[in-house]
Amino acid sequence: MHQLTGAAGSAVSEATSAAYYASIAQAEESGDGTVRHRLRPEVGDGTIEVTSLRSGFDIVRYDVAFAGGHRVGFRFPGDHFELEHCVDGRMHISETGAGAGDLRARSVALSPRGALDGVVAHGDGERYRAVSVTGTWSGLESYLGGLGAGALPPTGPESVARERYLGRSAALRPAAGPLEEIFLHRRSSPGRLLFMESRLVAALAALIDGLSAGASPADARDRAAPALAGHETAALRRVPELLWRERHAPPTLAELARVSSMSVRRLTTGFRALYGTSVMEYHRRHCLDRAAVLLVETDWPVSRIAHEIGYASAGNFGYAFRRDRGTSPARFRRAHS
Repeated sequence: MHQLTGAAGSAVSEATSAAYYASIAQAEESGDGTVRHRLRPEVGDGTIEVTSLRSGFDIVRYDVAFAGGHRVGFRFPGDHFELEHCVDGRMHISETGAGAGDLRARSVALSPRGALDGVVAHGDGERYRAVSVTGTWSGLESYLGGLGAGALPPTGPESVARERYLGRSAALRPAAGPLEEIFLHRRSSPGRLLFMESRLVAALAALIDGLSAGASPADARDRAAPALAGHETAALRRVPELLWRERHAPPTLAELARVSSMSVRRLTTGFRALYGTSVMEYHRRHCLDRAAVLLVETDWPVSRIAHEIGYASAGNFGYAFRRDRGTSPARFRRAHS
């Protein structure tokens, strides 16, 4: 199993990272400050792109599917900082202090202020798309201070830090939007690094606001919700897939509750406790997030993308996309492709 160690930016960290990438991929240098590691055919399909910013942070974008699964061990010192947003797919995390869990689509994870020792694992052939910001906590505090902003609020109880690291805290979700823009941005231009830096600042601003809010209503609901039994959690995990499969004629909450063998109230409260949002809002976000990826990665006409994500007309899709992203699908495509 591969092992990553050392503080971000240290000789040890750079050496273990270089050895890891060399063992699984071919490096492709680019003229825009990004090193693209393309997985070897026997390892899987996809790329890991690393962009070093002048602020001292590394932006790592994952779009990978490993053949036969993949495991990576890690052992980081207490100053290690990492903020990761899963755009699509799933990655399993197991850490000595935090426990185990899955980082899933639309979740955001924040490393605690403490040493980390664990393993991340990818399933056989499972596509994982994510963007990660890595650096040091001390470097982050210096960076925020230079911008005139305060440091991130204290983590609080160990249980809170654990939930944040496993991507289960609603307080982190406001950072997902700017981070996803970093993932989607593929344009090679003189302003590319500045764009990524600006989105990093936006993500950190959202993070500060979310964490400063303390016990937000969403977090309070999460704590107040009754504990879910194992079979209930498994049933709720199947709901997003069911909605996506039936996206052209989505089932009602009553129908979802029936196939999940629970009441509508249990479905809605349990789903919110698990995902931090309502069933239909989660599905709406998933569809629009998928549309954003298709706009950047394909040349499909807007009407085809609208149909692909379940909208009956391109007009309805365009209206929903503008409300969500603040721009039209066509302009979004031009800005990110």
